[in-house]
Amino acid sequence: LVKEGTRLAQIYDNRSVAEQNSLALSWDLLMMDDYKEFRSCICPTSADLNHFRELVVNAVMATDIVDKDLKALRNDRWDKAFNDN
Repeated sequence: LVKEGTRLAQIYDNRSVAEQNSLALSWDLLMMDDYKEFRSCICPTSADLNHFRELVVNAVMATDIVDKDLKALRNDRWDKAFNDN
């Protein structure tokens, strides 16, 4: 998408375009009135909803294998968690 210079790439500043678009579309769907009861089951409070969103965003963004900055951040977190240094 970035190489093709798509409008989506411009919207998301050429960073994690597919991932950010997927998040936006899925969040918009979840926020529809049709899913109000479902939302109230998984996120009874606004704090729960915010936490759920953070978890989903982090999980989806972790799938971006192209972004070098995100990869470096993940590698750093891995090193801090599992290295004895």
